[in-house]
Amino acid sequence: MLVMIILLMLALPAGAADGIDPTEPPQWAAPVATVPSEGQKLESILIQGEQKLVLAGGETLREGDRWDQRVIRTIYADRIVLSDGEVIRLFPALSELSQERQWD
Repeated sequence: MLVMIILLMLALPAGAADGIDPTEPPQWAAPVATVPSEGQKLESILIQGEQKLVLAGGETLREGDRWDQRVIRTIYADRIVLSDGEVIRLFPALSELSQERQWD
């Protein structure tokens, strides 16, 4: 009888009772990514001396201006930091780019 129980337990896949996929990464490890809406597109950053401007969604904005229901906290040469801590980059990392080209 004990052998039958052990064989039955071995036949069940791990996590089947919980409905959890053992190959799926844990929820806390899931990447947090924000996809900017069309109106939230960062188009250009202009810095000349102390003057810093951002062209975003067809608007020219400065640090402290409200954009997409948030405030632009800091403008850097390649990114901006918003009041909620989100960083929006002018040039996304290669890992963020879609695979539009097929290399031979």
